[in-house]
Amino acid sequence: MILIIYSGNAFQQNISRCLSKHSFLHDAVSNFQSAESLLNTQHYSLVIIESHASEVCLRRIKSLVKNNPESWVMAVENDVIVNDFTEQAVDEADFYEAGVDDYLCGPFAERMFCARIRSHMRRGLPNQEDIRVSQGCDERIEVGPLKVDQRYHSATINGQLLTLTAREFTLLDFFCRHPNQVFTRNQLLSDVWGYNHEGYEHTVNTHINRLRTKLDKVNTIENGGQLVQTVWGVGYRLNINGHTAKSLSA
Repeated sequence: MILIIYSGNAFQQNISRCLSKHSFLHDAVSNFQSAESLLNTQHYSLVIIESHASEVCLRRIKSLVKNNPESWVMAVENDVIVNDFTEQAVDEADFYEAGVDDYLCGPFAERMFCARIRSHMRRGLPNQEDIRVSQGCDERIEVGPLKVDQRYHSATINGQLLTLTAREFTLLDFFCRHPNQVFTRNQLLSDVWGYNHEGYEHTVNTHINRLRTKLDKVNTIENGGQLVQTVWGVGYRLNINGHTAKSLSA
């Protein structure tokens, strides 16, 4: 999940459009205060800051980095002109010294922008031993003890076949393709069900409970339902980190 901090201009709109085009889930806020509020309730693997060459911006970045050490931070600068000529010019080194993990100065190519995002996001995913897409085919995926094959509409855990409804299968497949990422109920409604309405969150809860029940009934794994973890106040995630070793040895 990505968080964008922007100032409400066309440059931010281009960033959001690019992320949506390449299927990156993201939230956007217009100031650091709103960003901190979200970061206090939800983990974002990557924070993209539309930065400006000013000491004020650097101080805010330092504070954000200090308070969110587990998030990668990318500074994206569009307007490199210092409007206040009494202020000392800020250069690329200043952003790195403020704590960012990456820095881009516009204009830049969309391909390069997305490649650098994917590079950062990979650092927050499980090791390649934990998640493997068979021979580059995105129809088959293996995540920890789970294997999902869209071609045959089959899912197994520790080699045991799961009997799932169409919606349960789609939900599990979505989780497997985004291991350890946290999704709100509305995000799951949008990405798995294809619609978004606050009145239908109970639908997500019902299907999550049914999926957990079926995972718990598998006799080759202990507490399989705990793979689908509730993140209180936020939503759900497929908890692979810290659970895979226990699951495989059960």
